[in-house]
Amino acid sequence: MATNTFSGARAIFKINGLPVGWAGGVSGEETVDFEPIDVLGKLEVREHVPVAYRCSISAQVFRIINSPLKNFRTVDGTPLSIFPKQSDILTTDGYEATITDRLPGNEGVVAAQFEEVKASGKTWDTSARGVVSENISFVAIRTKDESEIV
Repeated sequence: MATNTFSGARAIFKINGLPVGWAGGVSGEETVDFEPIDVLGKLEVREHVPVAYRCSISAQVFRIINSPLKNFRTVDGTPLSIFPKQSDILTTDGYEATITDRLPGNEGVVAAQFEEVKASGKTWDTSARGVVSENISFVAIRTKDESEIV
């Protein structure tokens, strides 16, 4: 029996439309910052004013030899610079990152789309008995879900 509940086993992580085949997990965040308006003679906040909108995404990618994040290769071998080299930090353009469904009937439905994405950090861990993965942090200008994508 088919299910409508979206799961990681159905999810495909893409950057600029290219699948990042060794992604083990992706998480995203969308926040609105509010500034409380305090007025004299009142203990409670008068109102909360929105002052900033922020979104970010992070991904865990399994480390593949000869495919570093600064010269990553997608599933089909297409080169993709996920993390900029130091000399390219000031000139690197933002890209689009998406999480899409691969279930027949829902194939290609975008569950989350992050726009103007730029990698902001990466960490990795190597242990004697573990698989090496890299965790990448990204900032983005905006995010949309399937209700907002035209």
